[in-house]
Amino acid sequence: MGLPFLPVRGVIGTDYTVVRPDFKTIKNPYGADEILVVPAVSPDVSLIHAFKADKFGNCIVNSSIDDALLARASQKVIVSAEEIVDTEELKTSQRGNFVSRIHVDAVVHMPRGAAPTSCGSYYSADIEVLKSYQAAAKDPQTFSSYVKEFCLRLRDGGDAA
Repeated sequence: MGLPFLPVRGVIGTDYTVVRPDFKTIKNPYGADEILVVPAVSPDVSLIHAFKADKFGNCIVNSSIDDALLARASQKVIVSAEEIVDTEELKTSQRGNFVSRIHVDAVVHMPRGAAPTSCGSYYSADIEVLKSYQAAAKDPQTFSSYVKEFCLRLRDGGDAA
């Protein structure tokens, strides 16, 4: 949206303003009350996985996730996609949200790029891999071994999870 802040209702009088001193109250320009405003979220870089993308960066993302909003808020966006298709195919897509190339800086063809989580009708989440991740994340040493086994092997040409 390009705005420096957004107004939020229902937060005045809670502890949010204590734990988040960057949340401010201002006079409502359209009424007599005060309203809370919060700073915009603007990530430096966002990695977004799409169902389909064209070589220009136009893509179709999951409509139940805020990826389209994230793309518009981010300074840089890298899209990985299950499929690279012609632009015309994106225009006829019946599912997902369209993200324009004006918000995308790079596109990578990455089948199974959302694994071990799910990706629409392409594949389901791998529950066993997610459970092993959860168990490994409880301890820094175990997690380091997990990263070496399941993440860094990709760098050396191994298969994705």
